[in-house]
Amino acid sequence: MTSILLLAAVFGSVILMVLMIYLGDRVKRLELMSVDESSEPVEVVSPINDNGFLGLSGKELWDAMSGRVPEGFNEADVVALKRMFEVVLRNHIETLFKLGQRDASSGNNSETPKNPLQITTLRHSVESWIPAQHVSTIYRAGYEFADADEVSINRLKSNLDDAVDTLFSRTDLTIKQPFSEKLFGSATPMTLTAADSLIELDEDDLLDLDDSEDPAESVA
Repeated sequence: MTSILLLAAVFGSVILMVLMIYLGDRVKRLELMSVDESSEPVEVVSPINDNGFLGLSGKELWDAMSGRVPEGFNEADVVALKRMFEVVLRNHIETLFKLGQRDASSGNNSETPKNPLQITTLRHSVESWIPAQHVSTIYRAGYEFADADEVSINRLKSNLDDAVDTLFSRTDLTIKQPFSEKLFGSATPMTLTAADSLIELDEDDLLDLDDSEDPAESVA
């Protein structure tokens, strides 16, 4: 009887040792697997640039505001940005005109500003892009304004308003006041002398077929 109990105790001890060895080996395997998994590179998702326009900027922002919604964007979300974009567009136009005035008053040569242009509003800062021909027209209106005679000022006003009308029309925005009235103000133009002749339109004054569309009607 004693021998049987002794054998049972020995057999139980052996089973317990085998079980402990198995469990210990299992724990080590799990630890190694955990280390291997943690050493794998983790894909880091870059945060979206929160510029107030869903991360859109430059020509991509212009295209979105012109009705070409980028892939992966909800059209309703893009359309909701129109009001904020109008502020950016207005600032962009006024900045181009003032850059022209600044260069003229400083005696610098006429040089078309870079495009896109960084535009800062009270809440946002974003790169704003508009078609190059309109950048040139608006800038030159400001540049030539200081030394323009009456005929030239009328031409510059017309060029400016045509360019702005096209920009607002393409982005489905409404002009409440002609920009020529705001930017040219009530300044008195230079008077023509008897020797002065009318200035012919140069190539920057010629608008393409897309730019000859009727501007959107103004609303109060």
